[in-house]
Amino acid sequence: MRGLESGVTQRPQSIRGQFWPKRWTVKTKLMVTASIPLLLLIPMVASLLWSAGQAAYTEVLISKVRSDLVLAQQVFEGAQNSKLQELRAWAESANLRNFLLANKISRGGKLPDSYLDFQTEKLGLSYLRLVGQDGKIMNASPEPAPQSAGQSVPFAQAVLDSNRLEKLASQSGSVNIALLSDEELNAISPDLAKRARMPIVPTPNATGDERTLETRGLVMQVVNPLYLDGVLLGWLEGGVLLNGNLEMVDRLNELVYPSGSLLDGSIGTATLFLDDIRISTTVRSSDDKRAIGTRVSDEVKERVLGRGEIWQNRAYVVDDWFMSGYAPLINPVGGRIGMIYVGYLEAPYAAIKTRLLILFLLAVGIAMAIGAMLVGRLSGGIFFPLRRMNYIMSRQEGGDTQARVGSLQREDEFSDLASHFDALLDQLEARRGQLERLNLELDSRVSQRTADLHAANLKLHQAVEQLLASEKLALMGQLTAGLAHEFNNPLAVMMGHLDLLRISISDPANHANLRLLDEQVNRMRNIVQKLLQFCRPDEYASYSSELDVHDVIQDGLLFAKAELEYAKVTVQKIYKATRPVQISPTELQQVMVNLFINAAHALEHFDSLVCTEDSAEPTLTIITTDIQLPDGQAGVMIVVENNGQAISGDQLGLIFKMFYTTKREGRGTGLGLPVSQMLLQRYGGDLRAQSPIFPPVSPARVPTSPPSTMPSHGARFEVILRCKAKPSADILRESNQQAVKMGQQILEGN
Repeated sequence: MRGLESGVTQRPQSIRGQFWPKRWTVKTKLMVTASIPLLLLIPMVASLLWSAGQAAYTEVLISKVRSDLVLAQQVFEGAQNSKLQELRAWAESANLRNFLLANKISRGGKLPDSYLDFQTEKLGLSYLRLVGQDGKIMNASPEPAPQSAGQSVPFAQAVLDSNRLEKLASQSGSVNIALLSDEELNAISPDLAKRARMPIVPTPNATGDERTLETRGLVMQVVNPLYLDGVLLGWLEGGVLLNGNLEMVDRLNELVYPSGSLLDGSIGTATLFLDDIRISTTVRSSDDKRAIGTRVSDEVKERVLGRGEIWQNRAYVVDDWFMSGYAPLINPVGGRIGMIYVGYLEAPYAAIKTRLLILFLLAVGIAMAIGAMLVGRLSGGIFFPLRRMNYIMSRQEGGDTQARVGSLQREDEFSDLASHFDALLDQLEARRGQLERLNLELDSRVSQRTADLHAANLKLHQAVEQLLASEKLALMGQLTAGLAHEFNNPLAVMMGHLDLLRISISDPANHANLRLLDEQVNRMRNIVQKLLQFCRPDEYASYSSELDVHDVIQDGLLFAKAELEYAKVTVQKIYKATRPVQISPTELQQVMVNLFINAAHALEHFDSLVCTEDSAEPTLTIITTDIQLPDGQAGVMIVVENNGQAISGDQLGLIFKMFYTTKREGRGTGLGLPVSQMLLQRYGGDLRAQSPIFPPVSPARVPTSPPSTMPSHGARFEVILRCKAKPSADILRESNQQAVKMGQQILEGN
């Protein structure tokens, strides 16, 4: 009896569960266990559902503004074509023909000013001019400035170059958006230049320039040839000034956002921009005035005017958030001179989203509360038999070996457990000695297996690191393939349009420019192809290909060029290797690019005071040489050195460990060096590191520093390559198989 009591009361403390706090009751543990789905899984599922709904909400709003922007562009283009059709109809009318004959225009006559003024107002134009074939003004409405009479007209400069002027005669007409300077507007009409002027209003989130007055004008120009009895007399040129043209922008806003097309409380807006300045808009500022003269934000300006992209997202417009669409306005020579914008107020949509979020959170909270109440009641019913068994165990520990749970008057798993518990109490004394013997035997077997288990764990850890690295490389390959596809499509469109331009342009000087564009497009395609080969090495790998390491080094320097230039690194190349090596060129290129980028990062914060006089600037040195490997085979070694800060001794032993990095957040993942070493070892090669390698600064440069010849800075990486790849290239698969086999042996032995 005392032996039983001693065996129970002196059990090791390690038998107790490590997860639960020691003072928690069984009931508390059961309630917490049952509440885990309520407290964790339900919020997680709710978060995922809300995230999906948020993404769908954003996509719906962007999809609407995308369609609104397309409609606005169509309406704007329709307005341009409408003006051209009206001008063409008048040019071909019998009325104009009779006026031309009556005024002897073909012999140098002139149309009556009143007639031209009437047609200008009838066509809804800001100005209308009849220009002769020699580029001189024959008639103009309104009357131009006196000093501009008889001079070359601005439309020939703003709309057409001299090479295309004659081609207009064979066309049905032309319509363009042109940006005219203050001098060009004055040449047309001083009143037109005055109407174009507007003050520039300082705007939050926009910098712009230091100007306070906009004097340029954005003009919708239409040009149509004028014939009389089959003879070209000249061109009819008309224009609509868009600066302050509220009628056009209001019509645009009305067509894009008719009544009832938006939620209550939301408003649709439209704007025409000259560069980044609102020259005609329905957007209103805080004082309920039209925000004419305000600027667009720098972010939108850089995307739309800087890169020529279309903005379709939420944007801060003057003093509120709008779901916005911006598209560039292009002049005849391809320059981005302005923007067209449509958007609607986001606040009503955001209010609906907020209400839905509140309802969603209330529903989740109510469900969790009801679930917690049910768990509490059910846990109470489970707790009684467990408490009874705990009471019997306490009596057993006190020496009452006859204490039993007895009948619980229920038929469930806990009743069966109580019956088995009573039976186990009867066998406890006999089992105790057997358990002691088994414990001794188990301790002996565990001691014998410790060394094998440690070795197996090391191999399993290495295999997992290699598998993770391979998986991440495969993911990078997929992402790069998508990017390459997205780049190749616009490159193909650019090449197609270059071919069309080459056919339509006969000027040899322009052909030279087109050839230059062809070379740059082909260069971009080659870079995309190299990037694809770099990030998808498995598709380009070849165990039997022989290559010159110097070519791969040059390609690697091209990829790392931006990083090296940013760190102002001087590259020194010492090529002594003469042998070809056998390895995948894309995998070797991946290794070299990683080493070059690491060196550039190490040299970004270069301190010349820690360097010798011969290396007082950030320097990357690349050395190739032929070597003899330990097994007698021929090989090549590539040395990559930098004179930056040294790698500390404790870090040097960890740099080839997976996911270990000393770079700041966002600059490194800890995969570069271990993956590079793995790629080289697949072909029987290796990657080694050494640091420091350079002595400290001489006493002549820093008098307070004691002289020393011991290295204090710099790092060297040695890439070992075989001229003939090692047959055992499947080291990764063999390591995995050995680790799995060792693990199975351990499990079978236990």
